[in-house]
Amino acid sequence: MKSNYPLVSVIVPAYNMEQYIAETLDSILCSTYKNIEVIVIDEGSTDETISIVEKYIAQDKRVHLLKQKNAGPSRARNNGIQNCSGEYILPVDSDDLISPSFIASAVTAIQSDTDIKVVSCRCEFFGMRKGEWILPDFNLNKLAIDNRICATSMYRRSDWVRIGGYNEKIIAREDWAFWIALLKDGGKVYKLPEVGFYYRVRAGSKRFQDRKLKSFVIKRLNIMFPDFFERELGGQLYVQRTHSAKINSVLRWIRPQDITLDKSWTDYIYFVKALPRIVKYAKKERTPIKLADQNVQVQEFGLSLGSYKSSPARKAYLKAIEGKEEIIGYYAERRFLFFNKSFLIK
Repeated sequence: MKSNYPLVSVIVPAYNMEQYIAETLDSILCSTYKNIEVIVIDEGSTDETISIVEKYIAQDKRVHLLKQKNAGPSRARNNGIQNCSGEYILPVDSDDLISPSFIASAVTAIQSDTDIKVVSCRCEFFGMRKGEWILPDFNLNKLAIDNRICATSMYRRSDWVRIGGYNEKIIAREDWAFWIALLKDGGKVYKLPEVGFYYRVRAGSKRFQDRKLKSFVIKRLNIMFPDFFERELGGQLYVQRTHSAKINSVLRWIRPQDITLDKSWTDYIYFVKALPRIVKYAKKERTPIKLADQNVQVQEFGLSLGSYKSSPARKAYLKAIEGKEEIIGYYAERRFLFFNKSFLIK
């Protein structure tokens, strides 16, 4: 019989947080929901952070400490979750706070519906800024433009396993990448009506530091989720995020596509529409191209002056069909009078 009080693992990365971490741990440990474990991951602190955490460990057996080199929040969270035992995960940064009732309310909500993948809440700023942090209601199209879910939201550990955890190449806005990976193929986000999370605004806040890495983050997201952005924005995400769909619409008009897929692969149309970017990223990252978790071969053709009516990829596709070869399909992109590039997928 499923427990009404499953274990919740609270994951707390920390680096030189002696000024704040006691307040953070106090807010977690005074939760009305008692079946929790708190995993603090110290990233090589040189101040008194570890000593403070060790005092909490001596007083409360629910607190645990892991140590690692400073490798960023994604590595720290993955390390903590790999070593936790909870059915549900709640990340909390080591200078933020949660309300006493947040974990209990989140567990009730996530257990009420298997389609709920994430439970968030209303949020408030404190410190250098006051007032409620207004995050719009979730939808996938808006998530493609900006993160609409606070990092301190509850999700299932099984979903963390399913998507391979936090991407450790993302060194800023890592929660945005994580939510896309978790939700792009479906699932609900439930927002609690109560204020459950308090975000500390201070001069050294990661939120301010991440703004300087905007271009890097967008580039990395395009590499990670080309088919997601193709589906939601009609192409890639740009630094001018809110204009991405309009930019892509104009480019698609200038560069129309010709695509044919075998009937058994039609669900992957957005993957194929994004193929030029996928091939480009695969070359740069030196990784295989995967479709439905299978490695696929992609043959690339360049500009052919004789390709006004039919692209080289289409000709190769028809030849393969005639020879009864197994073939997935082809992609071709026209620019001006000629097919500028085309790809055969098999």
